[in-house]
Amino acid sequence: MGITKHSDYHSYLLRLWRVEEYIGQEWRGSLENVENGEKRGFACLEELLDYLCQITLTKDEPSGEGSQNEVQGSGEKPAPPDRVS
Repeated sequence: MGITKHSDYHSYLLRLWRVEEYIGQEWRGSLENVENGEKRGFACLEELLDYLCQITLTKDEPSGEGSQNEVQGSGEKPAPPDRVS
């Protein structure tokens, strides 16, 4: 199933857990789309990050523009998680 729709807003429930593998511990993850309930599982964090890049990047976007820590549209950096009101 390909990703065809790009949006300016995405909302997911992220779940992460660690499993014991024969080569050590490995992280697994899942995303649940809060709008439609669609769930996707990921065997490793790299797959999860690749998926997030696919749904958020478009060919029109200039790369490297803006800070990764900047909240889009506000020009402010996000507050640390324990200070979010």
